[in-house]
Amino acid sequence: MPNTISPFTINVPQQEIDDLNNRLALSRFPAAKTNDWKTGTPVTYLQKITNYWQTQFNWKKQEAWLNKYPQYMANISGQPVHFLHIRSEDPNAIPLMLIHGYPSSFVEFINIIDLLANPSANGIRSKVSFHLIVPSIPGFGYSTPANDQNWDLIKIAGLFGELMTVLGYDKFAVHGTDMGAGITGMLSAIAGHRLLGTHVNTDYTAVTGMGMLPTDLQSFSEDEKEQIARFRDYEKYETAYLKILSTKPQTLAFALTDSPVGLLSWIMEKFKTWTNAGKHLPEEAIELDLLLTNISIYWFNKLGASTAYTLYDGMNMSFDWSAQSNEGNTQGSTEQSWAQPKVPSAMAAFGGHGNLLKKLLAPMGNPSRWSSFDEGLHFPAMECPEVLAKDIHAFFEGVV
Repeated sequence: MPNTISPFTINVPQQEIDDLNNRLALSRFPAAKTNDWKTGTPVTYLQKITNYWQTQFNWKKQEAWLNKYPQYMANISGQPVHFLHIRSEDPNAIPLMLIHGYPSSFVEFINIIDLLANPSANGIRSKVSFHLIVPSIPGFGYSTPANDQNWDLIKIAGLFGELMTVLGYDKFAVHGTDMGAGITGMLSAIAGHRLLGTHVNTDYTAVTGMGMLPTDLQSFSEDEKEQIARFRDYEKYETAYLKILSTKPQTLAFALTDSPVGLLSWIMEKFKTWTNAGKHLPEEAIELDLLLTNISIYWFNKLGASTAYTLYDGMNMSFDWSAQSNEGNTQGSTEQSWAQPKVPSAMAAFGGHGNLLKKLLAPMGNPSRWSSFDEGLHFPAMECPEVLAKDIHAFFEGVV
């Protein structure tokens, strides 16, 4: 099947919006045993957000906002790939792919697009600007259905590399977050000769979720040991979602597909946990309408199952980050090892703990540039887009 690209416009039928509102109106809530977040999303909080979603959130307004950015649907070897393609006014702009994570979507990068594509017009002084390619991971956004039985990070990297070929970009740069950071690493391994550089963000939740906490603490200071102990508490109490998704994604998929309140609770709890600790509620870190736009895309496209399975595939692939061999191919997905990236690389840590995170990540190799910020946490493109944009500009100014 030949690779094709066609324009795409988001257009959710009114009957689907009405169905969502009817389901929200008929929602059943459990008794409110507690109003804190220790055991999950509080009932009274979710009732408030459910009411806002039903009575005040305007999907068609958000849809029109998203459609201001040029969108396309590619067919790459039979897999639908939805992506935004924004060309900078600068003819010398660098092609930059932005890759989202879970439980997010291409919406994660909406507030950073203008800062990267046309920096001078948006208050950023930089010698570089970017043509932006923002794809939806298979099973996410509008890249559905996920036609293959197994979309692990290596296969997704190969797919996105092929997308860039179809778009005519021989050389390009990549920024990734969460799953997108992993896909960025895979692109370094399988298509390093094409990459101008890679930029990823990290934070203590990402490092803990990757199992990077050491058992031997002799080389750590007392303060670092205390921080690691807090990270272990996070690992104990906040990674249950990952254990479910990496083992029994189908069981959870029914609730995420059939109940908008179930989906809302699931995703909002992660945004509460993964946004800056100085913010008490998710909507204090990220505008509520932006959060609900992301969640609405999950609802309208029935992404509860497909995103869960993509994460399942990624968590169950075998990959040795510390391997020094560069043998392998872009097709496989199990029992493979690759060389460390040979391209210029940058890592930006958000939410503090920068020096400790750098130390914990050292076994994976040292990036060309390391930066650390107290702002934001797991979603810097949504929480502090200007801080992230400036760091991306600063890195690539030194690369090209």
